[in-house]
Amino acid sequence: MPCATVFRLVASACLEDVKAHHRGVRNGDTVAVHQTRVALTRLRAAIAFFEPMVEDSEWTRLKSELKWLNGYLGATRDLDVAIENAPRERLFRTARVESQRQLRRVLMSDRYRLWFEDMVNWVNHGPWSDMSGHRLVRLRASPAFKYHARRLAGWHEKLVNKSRGLQGMGKRKQHRVRLASKWLRYAIEFSEDVLPKNDFARWRAILKQLRKAQQILGELHDAEAARALVAELQQRAGTSRAGRQRKPLELLDRKEKSRLLRRATAAYRKIAS
Repeated sequence: MPCATVFRLVASACLEDVKAHHRGVRNGDTVAVHQTRVALTRLRAAIAFFEPMVEDSEWTRLKSELKWLNGYLGATRDLDVAIENAPRERLFRTARVESQRQLRRVLMSDRYRLWFEDMVNWVNHGPWSDMSGHRLVRLRASPAFKYHARRLAGWHEKLVNKSRGLQGMGKRKQHRVRLASKWLRYAIEFSEDVLPKNDFARWRAILKQLRKAQQILGELHDAEAARALVAELQQRAGTSRAGRQRKPLELLDRKEKSRLLRRATAAYRKIAS
């Protein structure tokens, strides 16, 4: 298949997932919120993967709207994870009610409806599909398996470079490694039906380690996010000014964090080999 066809298939599947979970997210279902976040991240990964041939002015606008939507989804999802890790934390449950109210309002808005309709139209008939220029025309029509092999190799190399020195990294750099891992994972997953089986065998082994590393870095991220949420919610409630600031929430101690980072480092070594 040509690259343009594969992009449309992958991006359309992501949007279908968003549509399928729309009612559940509006009703506050935690699984639906998570699956919608995953679908949107997969969509962003797909667009980034095919960026050399699909980036246009319309995507620039749609990306800004996606960032707006993700802000509400992300806030709700962060609270769901925090509640799961610290179920007795009343601040989280109270904040989740308000976050869900705001998210529901967003999903019922004309702004959201127009964004979704425009995304579907852009994927199928956006300006990118008719842009002239020999290179763009050639890219859109080129065999997908060749493009995927080249692009995966480039993303893999970038992740290997980013993940070096993981144990000594600050939280921001760790978070970037986590995101790059997630995008490469999704890119590999939607390459399975494109690459020849023998070529995909190597990526299957890398995929196994990526899932492991992503889970580990996710635990570290969730613990830090929960700690930051407590501080933010207390500040909003004015408890710090009232002199009732509690001891910061710690879901992982130093030894646990060190152990998780060692496991993640081992996974990235295997990814690099």
